[in-house]
Amino acid sequence: MPMRYRSLAEMFLSQVRRYGRRELYRFASDGRWQSYSWDEALLRVREIALGLISLGVKKGDRAAIFSANRVEWSLIDWADICSGILTVPIYSSATGSQVRGIVGHCEPTVFFVESAGRLKKLDLRHPSLGSVKWIVLIEPSAESLTSPDKNIQILSLDELREIGRCYGESHDGIFDQIAGSLRPEDDLTIIYTSGTTGEPKGVLTTHSHYLFMLDAAASALGVTDQEVNLQILPLAHSLGRLEQWMVVFSGFTCGFARSIETVASDLQTIRPTIFISVPRIYENAYNRIRSRIAAGSVLRRIIFQWAVSIGRRLSQLQRDSQSIPLGLRIAGSLSHRLVFSKIHSLFGGRLRVGISGGAPLSQEIAKFFHAMGVLILEGYGLTETSTVSHVNRPERCVFGTVGLPLKGVECRIASDGEILLRGPNILKSYFRDPEATREALDPDGWFRTGDVGQMSPEDFLRITERKKDLIVTSGGTKVAPQMIENLLKTDPLIHQAMVIGDTNNHLVALLTLNRDQVSERARQDGLSFTGPEEMASHPWVYALLKERISQKNKELAPYEAVRSFRVLPHDFAMEREELTPTLKLRRQVVMERYKDLIAEMYHRPKFDV
Repeated sequence: MPMRYRSLAEMFLSQVRRYGRRELYRFASDGRWQSYSWDEALLRVREIALGLISLGVKKGDRAAIFSANRVEWSLIDWADICSGILTVPIYSSATGSQVRGIVGHCEPTVFFVESAGRLKKLDLRHPSLGSVKWIVLIEPSAESLTSPDKNIQILSLDELREIGRCYGESHDGIFDQIAGSLRPEDDLTIIYTSGTTGEPKGVLTTHSHYLFMLDAAASALGVTDQEVNLQILPLAHSLGRLEQWMVVFSGFTCGFARSIETVASDLQTIRPTIFISVPRIYENAYNRIRSRIAAGSVLRRIIFQWAVSIGRRLSQLQRDSQSIPLGLRIAGSLSHRLVFSKIHSLFGGRLRVGISGGAPLSQEIAKFFHAMGVLILEGYGLTETSTVSHVNRPERCVFGTVGLPLKGVECRIASDGEILLRGPNILKSYFRDPEATREALDPDGWFRTGDVGQMSPEDFLRITERKKDLIVTSGGTKVAPQMIENLLKTDPLIHQAMVIGDTNNHLVALLTLNRDQVSERARQDGLSFTGPEEMASHPWVYALLKERISQKNKELAPYEAVRSFRVLPHDFAMEREELTPTLKLRRQVVMERYKDLIAEMYHRPKFDV
């Protein structure tokens, strides 16, 4: 596939010339929504880049960013890219030890930190920060900050921009010269994996990897420069990073969500046409919709069920590329006006397509939303595959699969079921880890994903499980826990689920609750709880979940059925290292932390469910 640009820097500068005064970024600051045009974004990118260059940060050096999503994050990233500096993103939720591990491994010259408060969580005397010469605070600080390490200097982003402005006046043309010198084979970024099965590894990719990826993904999704997106995925996440680069590649207008808690309100403000998310957002919306309908009048439930039945028939005909009878078209229009338009308004009213990645999306949830006229396309990929290898297309979509490979990407299934990938999107290497690189890539260039899957005759890929997550029962049967967990989470009362059963003769589960939904259901029965502990241990909650899980078990093979469960009083959380920053379960951590509770389930004299 011929490349349109020689580097992402050339892509950015070319698109700025094309779109100029058009709005690029929309963001909240000082309590109100503001925006930058493409020209205004370039001005800031240029100043940051020139500031870095003046400090002696050079091509090939690393610049770490430890911050939540904000417009400055993107501006810094583009400044790094145009300077040939490798951005190393760090999740804003990372613990001090995780930050030190990444910084110590990649050895950045400059370290962008969101705020003085976040900076105080770091030990600047720690040996892992030995490579850092400059710390740049993104938010202005009311207090004057000095580093206890005389080798590290602290300045604000505004100060860095001022340094860049002055430097540019005496070094005319140096920004364009460096940006123009970059080539496809030059290193672009190091993104550390989330580390579900061990220490995070730094995935090193080049400009050519993402130039290929952007072209292939944009073509598969059919996006245009009229799209508006709401950026909610962390920019430290490879999918979130790809999204912000696709904004520039395709000419989107990008709105930054203020936080995960404000997404519902931000959707109303930004009104996206495309929305990229992990399944959790869609799962929460699905459960809220179902709960609201269940709490409504009998007439409201009847109308909703009728509308969904009409929507499901329309959905199936559309996916089969069949003509739609006139009577069904009229019924569909009526169901949209009476019911589904209200649901569309939850997403801002003009959503064209949703994208789901990072973890499996329940097939039932995808079908449910499409019946309401919201198409959610599931995709698949890893940090090592420059984010994406497969995605469903708007015109070719099979729910329950992650779609077809991108044009130029090869996929095959190994004898043990592992998915192998090859193409221009496969990582250059794991940074400073040749042994891990050799383990991941075979001599013919096939990347071992660690995921298990199946391919249909039409090349649609279905992910069944992480290879290392497969449960092997005492009878030798292999069970994919994620499929069962996704089924359990379709119940509006269940928030999170982890299925366990390796080397045992049956499966058990640890569950967390959608506490608002449980409280509402209890209120209908005249019950209330003093707190999460009482709710999790209450016999009424146990009996209700037992009944519901028994119903779910009817959809599973006998060896897949969940025979016992326990309810935790709190969610699995990143701060306890039970979840990765991309919200995947760290199964070994959870199993070790709750080993006594798991043992209790297996020592009961009979099955609970």
